[in-house]
Amino acid sequence: MSAHVIRVWLPDRPGTLGRVAAAIGSVGADVTGIDILERGAGMAIDEVTIDVPDDTTSVDDVVLALARVEGVAVEDVHRLDDERLDHGVMGLFVLADFIESSGDVDVLVSGLRRLLEADWVAVVDRGRSAVLVASGEVPDPSWLVAFLAGTIHLDDAGSEHTPSDVIWAHLAGTDLSFAAERRGRAFRAREREQVSAIGRVAGASMRRR
Repeated sequence: MSAHVIRVWLPDRPGTLGRVAAAIGSVGADVTGIDILERGAGMAIDEVTIDVPDDTTSVDDVVLALARVEGVAVEDVHRLDDERLDHGVMGLFVLADFIESSGDVDVLVSGLRRLLEADWVAVVDRGRSAVLVASGEVPDPSWLVAFLAGTIHLDDAGSEHTPSDVIWAHLAGTDLSFAAERRGRAFRAREREQVSAIGRVAGASMRRR
C-alpha cells in the first residue's frame, strides 16, 4: 500500500466530488483525505489523498479513471512519505518546534521546507538586507532581498502579482520574512493562508521573547 496526493481541477457544483471519489474507488484505491485548496470562477482545485494497493492497482490506473470524469483534470500526482502527517497537523508542529526552540530560524526553515515540499526556503532580514538562513538552492540573494522588500504592501503569502510557485510571509512585527519555491506545483489559496498564519504566529512568538 502506498499513499499519494492527486491535485485535481473540477467543476464546483454538487456531485462532482462524489464522482471523483467513485472513480478512484472503481479501480481499487481508497480516498483517505480531501483538501479544498481554492475555489472560483465555477471551478475548484482539490488535493485528494489516496491509498493505492500496489499489488492490484497503480496510480496511473487512478489518473486514467479520473480522466473519464466529465470536467475533471489532473494537475499533479506525487507520492507521500510513509510518515508524513496531515497537512494541517504538520503546520502546527512546525510552529510548536519553532516556539519550543526559542525562535531558532533554522528550525523554522527546516519545518517549512518539509511542510511545503519546497525546493528551497530562506529567511531574510529586511533591515540588514541579508539572507539569514537558507535551505536548498536559493536564488540570487540580492533578488530575494529585493523581492521580499517589494512585497511589504501586498497581502501576506502571495498575490496575483507574484509567481504562483513562490510563497512568502512576513514575521509580523519583526524585520524578518521568509520565502519558498516549489517548482512545477503552484501554491494555492489554502496553502497561502496557512503560511500567512505561520508568519503571524512566529512573529508574535519572537516579539514576546
